[in-house]
Amino acid sequence: MKLKVLFIVLTFGLILTGCSETMEATKKEEPKTVAVQSETLAPKTEAAKKEEPSIKTGVFAYAKKVDITDARDITKHVTATVFMSDELTPALATQHVLTQSYDFLQQDDLKGANTVTIGVMKGDIRVFQYTVDMKKFVPKDSEPMANVVLKASKVEKMFPQVEEYAKTAGWNIIK
Repeated sequence: MKLKVLFIVLTFGLILTGCSETMEATKKEEPKTVAVQSETLAPKTEAAKKEEPSIKTGVFAYAKKVDITDARDITKHVTATVFMSDELTPALATQHVLTQSYDFLQQDDLKGANTVTIGVMKGDIRVFQYTVDMKKFVPKDSEPMANVVLKASKVEKMFPQVEEYAKTAGWNIIK
C-alpha cells in the first residue's frame, strides 16, 4: 500500500513538473514574436526618413530643434521654425538665428523657393519672425551677415526685448 501511495505521489509530481515546463516553454516563445514585429516595423521607419525634407538645418548651432515646412511644390515657400536654447535671451537667440540664416539661405536645397520664413522660438513664445525674399538675398562678405539677411527680409513679429536690441545693434528692420 505504501508503494502504491509513493507511486501515485511521484506520478502526480511528474505530471505537475511536466505542466510547469510547458508553461515556461510558452513564455520563452513570446519574445520571438515581439522580435519579429519590431523587424517588420524597421522598414517603415526607414521609409519615413526618406520622406523628410532634404533642407539642412545644422547651421543653427544653438537650436534645440528646427521644424521645416517645405511647400515649394505648392506656394514656392519654405518655413523654418528654430527652437532656441533656454539659456539664451530672446535678443541673443535672434542674433544667432539671423547670423546663421546667412549660411542657411545659401544652400542649394532651397532652390525653387521664392520666400523663406524663419521664426525664432524661446520656449512657447515666438520672439522674432521674418520672411526673406530669395530674389533680394545677395550674400556679401563685406557686410555683417545679419544686415545682409535683414536687407532682403520683411520682419513680421518682434518681441519688445528684441526690438530694443535691434536699435542698439543698428539693424535696419523693414516691417
